[in-house]
Amino acid sequence: MSLQPLTAQQKQALAKLRAIAGGVHPDERRKHHTMVSRRKLIRAALEREPSTIPRIAAELNLPPDEVLWHITAMRKYGLAAEHGEDGDYVLYALVASPNGESH
Repeated sequence: MSLQPLTAQQKQALAKLRAIAGGVHPDERRKHHTMVSRRKLIRAALEREPSTIPRIAAELNLPPDEVLWHITAMRKYGLAAEHGEDGDYVLYALVASPNGESH
């Protein structure tokens, strides 16, 4: 299933709904922006080489539990997978898409 662009009528309906609902709270918008930017950093780290949760956390100066949360979500949606072990820790790597590129 592919996403189709919104029509002008659908965009107007969404704008009305947002106006009625009061829009997105700035704190929620900020949290979402932070989440997306951190996910990009983690993806970039995994593009360089497979890595462990503690190593990614140290490299990006993020709490290990937050890195684990992102990696777990990436695994759930098929974007990352286990790639062996490094001592007591699991290595994670990006999963290649059917066309050979990393997700």
